[in-house]
Amino acid sequence: MKNKIKNGFYIKYVLLLLLATITYSCEERLNYDDQLPSTLNIIESIKIGQTSATIDNLSGVVNFVLPSETNLAAVVLDIKSPEGVTINPASGTTVDLTNPLEVTAMSGGKTRHYIINARVLPNQIAFVSDATSIDNIVDEDVKAAAQWAKDTYGSRFVFIPFSDLTINSLKTVNVVFFFYDTQGTSALPQESLDKKNVLTQYLVEGGKMLLGGMATSYAEVIGRDKSGLLTIKGNGIGFVDGGTWSIDGGVNFQNDQRNSPIYNFTQVISTDSNGYFPVINGGYKEDHNNLWDLGPLLGPGHQKGQFAEFENLYGGKVLAVWSGVSDECCPGIIEFKSNSVYAGTIIAIGIGGMEWAMNDGRTNVYASNIQGIYRNSIDYLGTK
Repeated sequence: MKNKIKNGFYIKYVLLLLLATITYSCEERLNYDDQLPSTLNIIESIKIGQTSATIDNLSGVVNFVLPSETNLAAVVLDIKSPEGVTINPASGTTVDLTNPLEVTAMSGGKTRHYIINARVLPNQIAFVSDATSIDNIVDEDVKAAAQWAKDTYGSRFVFIPFSDLTINSLKTVNVVFFFYDTQGTSALPQESLDKKNVLTQYLVEGGKMLLGGMATSYAEVIGRDKSGLLTIKGNGIGFVDGGTWSIDGGVNFQNDQRNSPIYNFTQVISTDSNGYFPVINGGYKEDHNNLWDLGPLLGPGHQKGQFAEFENLYGGKVLAVWSGVSDECCPGIIEFKSNSVYAGTIIAIGIGGMEWAMNDGRTNVYASNIQGIYRNSIDYLGTK
């Protein structure tokens, strides 16, 4: 009797499993027509401005994640489809995406239906600090960076002390900007370390971070940079140097990165006659580097190919080194792209010459290049 009961239960289980599989398969193929070649009535791509949608031709679902300034009530669709396919509404049409929109692709008397869903990214740029306000920031470079961000982003800017930092306070934040500098140590303030879990969750869920100065090591703190190669750190007193210091975005790279958005996204950064980006003129300089040493990646010494290996191993694209470095030695700007664990992106800027305030009171004639690279980085991250 027990065997009969077991067999009967097993048969029912198999039948239920088969029914569920059939039902799921049908749901997945609602937008599919076996009588048509799959290439004849599909949408190949849809863009709004520079933003591309993700398209599932099988289910007919199209998803957009759009920049924070997008007016969903009036966007222009840029649609590509195979020859002979009629799209409605047509490419070039201004549509309202405040609610899901149906789009059809028609060919040979057959129609495939799509639903476009769109959401807009949050728009705030948050400067985080161990100080309670900009006025209370002690280091002159950190204070200048925070003030620049406030002046640049106006109503979109928000200052968040680490003591007030929560996941809820980041709900409307598109990019977190953490710049830190001090003298005598490269250690980050304990207040920032106490918020490790908050910012880890923020990055895992798709938040974006711009880390500057000594704060580049925060990519290690939250587990995104697992290389252990951020070992070149300077925190001493400064000195007077009469030369102009520049950074290299690709002159000496195997793969030139001077077309990276950090150099041209919102403002085009100017180069010198060598193709380098000048960042600080002659005078007193602190030189608080926070750089990665990639020497161990491809055997002893420094050599070409290390940047590609770093990206392959750790998902970090090298965007800058000090100018004149002929091998692929010591990255100073790295973009840590999203991966299967961290949906968000980090740009880390650790080149010591990119100072925000001149200790001797002079005007840095290349300040606009520093500001431009940071501005491009924030604005680019804001679209991710």
